[in-house]
Amino acid sequence: MIASAPKRFITASGLQWLLLPLLAVLFLLLPNGAKAQGQQRVVQLSGFVATGDSLYGVAGVNVFVPGTSRGVQTNQYGFFSVPVLTGDSVLFSAIGYKKQYLIIPKNYSSQSYSIIMQMQEDPTELPTVEVFPWPTERDFREAIAKVKLPDEGRAIATRNLDPERLEALFESTPMDGAGNFKFWNQQQIQQQQNRYMYPTISPFAIPKLIDAIFNGNSK
Repeated sequence: MIASAPKRFITASGLQWLLLPLLAVLFLLLPNGAKAQGQQRVVQLSGFVATGDSLYGVAGVNVFVPGTSRGVQTNQYGFFSVPVLTGDSVLFSAIGYKKQYLIIPKNYSSQSYSIIMQMQEDPTELPTVEVFPWPTERDFREAIAKVKLPDEGRAIATRNLDPERLEALFESTPMDGAGNFKFWNQQQIQQQQNRYMYPTISPFAIPKLIDAIFNGNSK
């Protein structure tokens, strides 16, 4: 009869010594993997904000990550630069323009991100505000009904529009520079016409003229 080899059993303490190296390896690997998955990289976001399809820069546009303190405004030419993190959602907002969003990819590997953001105009119509010094329309009508125009002003207006007074003013009011020049020019033209004008005698008046000369009637 052949004797069999004795069986060896692993005790709890021996199993513990065997698992310790494996747990150590997992402890070193798992945290690094989790850290690599959840880590966000810093990216310098910069660019130019324009109006629609034009190249006109928009000044004073708010460029920020909601819920954080990372943000900046565009300068007078529409340029900006702000540090963000990968995976951030960047908001572009300004009065009179629609809001625009930009998402930085989580797997973005470069240290800088440049864009040209085109803002679309969104005019906001403000409600009409009527400035009324009276509490109600009824009070306004009563105030207008109580207004009395002074008689002195009405009398002055009637006197100034009198036809005889207007005619007297027209005759006594001196001419301005343009009127004086026109009058002088007319006088010059009249003098030129008188200078080159010759006296003319009707043929039917010649016999009467001869008879008057013979008769001694020079007149």
